[in-house]
Amino acid sequence: MRTLAVSRYGSKDDFEPGMKEDDGAVGVDLSPEDIELYQYNPNVIADKPKNIEETTEEREKRKQKFRDELALRTGRGWSDPWEITDEDCADLTELDDMQDWTPDFASKFSLDRVKVVGIPTLKEMYDLALPLPPPPRPNSDKKAYASHRKELHYDYIRSKVSVIVEPKIDGIKKLNSWEEKQDAVDELFESVEFQLKEEEEVLGRQHNFGALVEKAVQDHLESLQKDETTQQSENDDATQSSPPPPSSDEEKEVLPPFMDLYNKKDIPEGEAVGPVVPKILHPLKPNERSHGVGRMVEEWELSAHDETKRIMLRESTQKIARIIDNNVSSRILLNGDTGCGKSATLCSIVASARTSGHIVLYAPDGDRLRKHGYYISPNSKIPGLFDIPLLSKEMCENLLESHEADLEGFVASATTRDKFLDDKLKKDMPDADELSLVGLLRLGAQDEALASMAYSVVVETLMNQEDKPFLVVLDEFNCYYDYGHYYHMDYDEETNESIPLTQISLFEPLLASMGLSQGAEEKEGHRAVIKRGGIVAAISENRAVARKFTDGLLELAMEQEVAAQVDEIPPMHVVTIPRFSKLEVEHILSNFDVIGIGRLRFDKGDTVIDEQEVSFLRMISGSNGQQLLDACIE
Repeated sequence: MRTLAVSRYGSKDDFEPGMKEDDGAVGVDLSPEDIELYQYNPNVIADKPKNIEETTEEREKRKQKFRDELALRTGRGWSDPWEITDEDCADLTELDDMQDWTPDFASKFSLDRVKVVGIPTLKEMYDLALPLPPPPRPNSDKKAYASHRKELHYDYIRSKVSVIVEPKIDGIKKLNSWEEKQDAVDELFESVEFQLKEEEEVLGRQHNFGALVEKAVQDHLESLQKDETTQQSENDDATQSSPPPPSSDEEKEVLPPFMDLYNKKDIPEGEAVGPVVPKILHPLKPNERSHGVGRMVEEWELSAHDETKRIMLRESTQKIARIIDNNVSSRILLNGDTGCGKSATLCSIVASARTSGHIVLYAPDGDRLRKHGYYISPNSKIPGLFDIPLLSKEMCENLLESHEADLEGFVASATTRDKFLDDKLKKDMPDADELSLVGLLRLGAQDEALASMAYSVVVETLMNQEDKPFLVVLDEFNCYYDYGHYYHMDYDEETNESIPLTQISLFEPLLASMGLSQGAEEKEGHRAVIKRGGIVAAISENRAVARKFTDGLLELAMEQEVAAQVDEIPPMHVVTIPRFSKLEVEHILSNFDVIGIGRLRFDKGDTVIDEQEVSFLRMISGSNGQQLLDACIE
């Protein structure tokens, strides 16, 4: 590298008397190639300063002029009220010196906007008035997006047609003969198309523009005729009966409600703050190093308001509740982008189903279950079947914790006991009470050697009874179809091949009830049916699962969704959880303001009432719940 002295002033003629040639020169490191490309552009310097002091002064003026211009602009692109300044860094204020957050910090704007309800039953949930979901996106469902765009075009054309046609209707009505009215209507169809085509140059070039305009005119005329008929009927009824009470023409905007899972009864005596996760969602736990449960629990952990645990109720949640409450053995698979709210939807369903009296087997951490069973052993009763005793013991504990009272009175049949229980276990249970499901669960929760057999008997009994609805809820369901992590010499002597989860007693009844095989045709008679209840599973995009397994699982579920309408098999429903709509994002931010999340904790509503700020947060998050939480914290 060589250093080339380049003068700031362009040429020797620009030097003032008394100046040295090196004054105003800048040392620039240039390679030989750079020297050949370097060309001096005299137009770069607009004003040549007289001395160095003037140059510094003018530079400061230009900077100040630029700062003043930026100060006049608005939007997050030009100013950031959340930035940490040098003064903030030099401040010696500590966390203990800051004022504690209280619910009084929430703005009245957010308090009036956020609608909070308790835990509704499944029937109450699908009777709620909820806002419509956001429109489809082109990268998720091209056909649905194309249909949505056509509807938008038609709605726009019809609004324009109404403006053009409305003034001409009175003139057509005043015509005397029917022939004159018919000719006027025919002329109206033609004139509207030509007039609208001149106004809409781009839309008017569509190949079906004429057909859309004709349909819009016809629909508008039919609606006018229908209104006249209805008005005449109302007038006739008014002469015979008293007028109805007056009603407001303005319909209230449908707001997305939040389900609050907080229950003071769950707080142990002597403790001021209850657990992070409500008891009704057991065995859901906060994030651990081994596994996670999504940002929903993280939101509860970061909330300054300890006495509320909220989940937004959405149209997709309502759809699932309606399917489950039909008392048909249904299979539901949830799909959606990362962070769109699949885990939160499952939690809403679990809480609502348990409130409705369902017995719910909830497994929120499929990735952990398929990896961390500690050890595996052959089943002592069924050849070719393997047990994971510690995880089965955990399942027994969970069912006993959540549904001990609901399971009172359930007794396993002799056929089911003979199918799963070995002779040693039968000898250890001489008391008839221990043959009940509660007794079996207690044995399984105490002794891991008996846990797998007790778990199998309980699940088999619940799937085949019709007294109470039994619901299986599985999160991270696609993890069960990834490469296996359990090996045993009884399955493969060289332990090169992993044991399929369909041959493990913990997973076999759950996968069989879902009825989705991967990579091979499903065997006849292998599908298990939950006689009363169903199974709801969600795909996770946060886990390291090969793409081919997730995509294959979705394709098979969609095929069975169509086949279930023809064949006599339990219905399959694939429900896509969309990203949040504009209205839902606004209410989520208001909820963050109310419960004290991140930067919205102390701003007293400055963010939620600023349309530009809300639009900025919606833009950088992509209306994605997980990224929206990050944007409000970082």
